[in-house]
Amino acid sequence: MLIQGQRAIVIGASSGMGDAVTRRLVSEGVTVAALDLAGASWSPDHPAELRIDIDVTDDASVDGAIAAAVAALGGLEIVVNCAGILGPVTPTIETGQDTFDGIINVNLGGAFAVTRAALQVLVPAGYGRIVHIASMAGKERNPQMAAYSASKAGVMGLVKSVGKEYATSGVTVNAIAPASIETPLISGMTPERQDVQRKLIPMGRFGTVDEISALVNYIVSPEASFTTGFIFDASGGRATY
Repeated sequence: MLIQGQRAIVIGASSGMGDAVTRRLVSEGVTVAALDLAGASWSPDHPAELRIDIDVTDDASVDGAIAAAVAALGGLEIVVNCAGILGPVTPTIETGQDTFDGIINVNLGGAFAVTRAALQVLVPAGYGRIVHIASMAGKERNPQMAAYSASKAGVMGLVKSVGKEYATSGVTVNAIAPASIETPLISGMTPERQDVQRKLIPMGRFGTVDEISALVNYIVSPEASFTTGFIFDASGGRATY
């Protein structure tokens, strides 16, 4: 129970990986502020008692939500950003600029806003853990998913840059690059597209949210003290670098 008694913010906490990460942290004795969109649907047994609305595309919303969470928690050690959207799986020539911009704003712009707001709290304290959920698409660039792939590649670049910048601060900044994980995002794909994604994974299956939350649990622990600016693989063997 290395993180027992710590305080965490999980963004995109209502479902999928965010829900699983919240449950794992709570089970480890962490007090969690669960942040998500105002219209998010929460499961009846969601373990986080503190829920705060956030829109990661609005930096004022991000700053306000994180400030409110820190005030309620009485401090902060851990920030996990699971907010993200897939967008349509369509040929690039059929993808509108507004669609591209919308995906970038949520996945990459949101990651930047969360990182900046979190650093403002964690750096003065001299300790902290920031973890973003990127994607294997950011490494291998999925066809017909140009905007999503670009946004997640951007998250990786952000993490590497900020991790180096604050390497001596006591705050680590890392990301996880999952292959397809059994979440509502994947279930929203057509069966044909799901089959394509599954065949890309050497293990022949999708990952689980519990596998992701277990990896997050390690990254946010004091044991991961010598790793920052790194992209952790969670791909079932798909990653080639």
